[in-house]
Amino acid sequence: MASLKTWVALSMTLAACSGGADMADPTPTSDAGTDAFRLPEIPALDDDAGAVDAPPPVDVPSVEDVPAAEDAPSPMDVPAAEDVPAAVDVPSTVDVPVSADVPVGSDVPVPTDSGAPCDEPPMCDAAPPTPSAIASWRHITTRITVALGSQRHRGRDLFLRQSDAQWGIARFTYGPADDDLVDEDVEVFLLRNCRTWERLGVARTTRDGDHPTIEGVVDNGGFVYFPIPASARLGVGRHRLRYVVRGDHTFADQYIEVLPDNAHVAVSDVDGTLTESETAEWLTVFGGASPAVNVGAPEALWALARRGYIIFYLTARPEWLTTRTHQWTRERGLPSGLVHTMMNLTGATGAPAFTFKRDELNALRTRLGHPVDYGFGNTDTDAQAYQAVGIPGSNAYYYRFTGDRRGGQLNNDYRTLVAPLSAGPRYCR
Repeated sequence: MASLKTWVALSMTLAACSGGADMADPTPTSDAGTDAFRLPEIPALDDDAGAVDAPPPVDVPSVEDVPAAEDAPSPMDVPAAEDVPAAVDVPSTVDVPVSADVPVGSDVPVPTDSGAPCDEPPMCDAAPPTPSAIASWRHITTRITVALGSQRHRGRDLFLRQSDAQWGIARFTYGPADDDLVDEDVEVFLLRNCRTWERLGVARTTRDGDHPTIEGVVDNGGFVYFPIPASARLGVGRHRLRYVVRGDHTFADQYIEVLPDNAHVAVSDVDGTLTESETAEWLTVFGGASPAVNVGAPEALWALARRGYIIFYLTARPEWLTTRTHQWTRERGLPSGLVHTMMNLTGATGAPAFTFKRDELNALRTRLGHPVDYGFGNTDTDAQAYQAVGIPGSNAYYYRFTGDRRGGQLNNDYRTLVAPLSAGPRYCR
């Protein structure tokens, strides 16, 4: 879907300015923040035009060759490198109609002790691997795509049961219109258990519809769907995949959590729940500072992380803000966790945001065998979703939200939650 759409950036700026009057409200009671920021429909150009018969990069196997024995993973030394550059954020809040509750699954097992803290979740911050040398692009049209603007690559984080098929999934795009990187080679590395890098092989990015849907991710082009080889199968714990584009060494990261039998999860919204306001992150598009975190929020989530809960950041931001969301949680001292955004260019508000969160949490409940244990939010869509998926009202906290909390708790100050959360059930691995 490569195209010259540079006018999109101007339209985004004008649209954002039109919503500026609402940006100062730190305590919203609805989800009305992002409608002004939606992008227009964008015409597509023929990506095949101007293709050249350039030979493929040296030593780059095709996708079907990845699982071969010679691509078996091997530990490797890694140098230090810089982190992913920051992106920007989109708010997400408006009122939504009441939806029928989803039946609650089996009862959550009660632990037998509440002793010393568990090991902290891994940061997965080892220095990145050394990729192969930069290679020529396979298509001359790719040069147009990469000239449209900065990269917006992102992985799709996954929760997996031990018996599930294991896939690496990432998307590669450039510029404000999110133009796909099509039919280009990407080198794949694995940081097993967040400790040691291994090279898994090389994959090739897709055209629209090339690959069947995997883990709910529809192939809209620019994706890598990489089956983890049997020889490199992931064990229980957290793992990081890095995908390095052969043509320019830009990259995406994906985190996979293989769940233990006793896994328990706490979910949190991001905008307004953790950030200082619904629209604070969005202001960075105009060069503003990275938003502050609400006082006490890191300590409250760390209290749960140290009791063994896996932290899940679930936001209706657009897909291209996945990397930025990971970066912001690290910057603000929040515990490491998995991130899911909407799988679209604009994010969502209102009923679509509620449906997205409800469906994501129901899918996770199926894998866990019980509902998510704790929920943190600040809007009616959060309250509706958390009630619908069976999060107990006693464990659902809504930051300075004066609307209908649906049995959940008003949270005016995260600092008051630290002590009770620190004394709760313990689920160490």
